Amino acid sequence: MKYIILTAVLLLGFVSSHAQSPADSARFCDPANWEIIRNENGILVKEYQSRRKQESTFLFAAPQAIYVMEVNPSLCRIAPVQDEKKQTVSRAVRSHEALAGINGGFFVVKPEPKDAAIANDFLKIGDRVVSPNPTPGWGDAAVGFDSCRIPHFAHWDKSMENDPGWSAAYPDVMVAGPMILLGEQSLHGWTDIDKNALPEADKHSLYAPRTAIGVRPDSTVVLVVIDGRRRRAFGASFAEMAVIGRWLGLTDMMNLDGGGSSAMVAGRRLVNFPSDGGGILPLERNVANALLIFPQ
Repeated sequence: MKYIILTAVLLLGFVSSHAQSPADSARFCDPANWEIIRNENGILVKEYQSRRKQESTFLFAAPQAIYVMEVNPSLCRIAPVQDEKKQTVSRAVRSHEALAGINGGFFVVKPEPKDAAIANDFLKIGDRVVSPNPTPGWGDAAVGFDSCRIPHFAHWDKSMENDPGWSAAYPDVMVAGPMILLGEQSLHGWTDIDKNALPEADKHSLYAPRTAIGVRPDSTVVLVVIDGRRRRAFGASFAEMAVIGRWLGLTDMMNLDGGGSSAMVAGRRLVNFPSDGGGILPLERNVANALLIFPQ
């Protein structure tokens, strides 16, 4: 009995140090609060969505809509793509005949020519650097995919572009950031904040739609999209993303582009509700690059 009590105390201590309340963890981990959207061809897509006005289903004291895609690396491979022109993730999935996809890293919003797809940060696809002069270079984290399509993560700086020990070792590298988890360690400490007391500008910047990629110890790739900036989806902070990553069992997790760019597509279905539609329409943004899932 004393071992059971000790284990319970340790678990409660872990949850309280990483989350707003133990109830959040219980809600998130309860299968009854999740809807399975797709489970085939090595891809599991599920959705957690708070029910309207039911605070018992909220996470971090706010309504949330969270979408998780688990990718079996023995059945699927993940790869970044960037075509000549910006496009929605849905269009990228269709044009590349992929199984699914999410938006990728940061990009030039107003490029020349007008619709050109230009990454803001270092991007290598199939051993070819497709962003030779990234500007302004916002990212400080990177994910590299090895020949088995397993992701590897690291902090990033420009000197690593030609580093034979890291970026040159992987045929595909995408820079974005920040890192959320690295080596099972959260890089964003928890701070209790009264969200209702925040100015709207702070709410908009701190709690936003988010997209992230992570990995479990068994090499399962986990893609996460969190909706935000609408009544039923508050959005998440980086600290909350770290908590969610721990709940999902991730060892490493990296933030990708977010805001109106955040999109998850499974087959022909747009899974989430992008924020560019103002909470009225699920309007996808044209993005420069994406991470797509293909059969092995």
